[in-house]
Amino acid sequence: MSNEINRVIENNIGMCMVAGGVTVGFDLVLKEVRSRKAKFVVVSDDASPRTKKQITDKCSFYGIPCFMPCLTSERLSKAVGKRSACMAAAFTGKGPWQSVLDAIDK
Repeated sequence: MSNEINRVIENNIGMCMVAGGVTVGFDLVLKEVRSRKAKFVVVSDDASPRTKKQITDKCSFYGIPCFMPCLTSERLSKAVGKRSACMAAAFTGKGPWQSVLDAIDK
């Protein structure tokens, strides 16, 4: 994935976060998936294999799309405005979430 596409993804993630449409943190992301409030989930590249498996399995079970774009936990954290590492984010439909999804699909 090109740097330009990553920037678009990061900017739109930030706008979704400001709009209140992003949930971060392993347990909270799984909660959004279980309640079927998540439109899709993004997992960072450097998440542990166990974290990736648990989130992708849960998303698969509930029919929620799960993506692993070329974003490290540091870049994902920066995009959502958090200081600590962010391994996953669930998008719940507020803000420009469709723009994030379109950029990931490219």
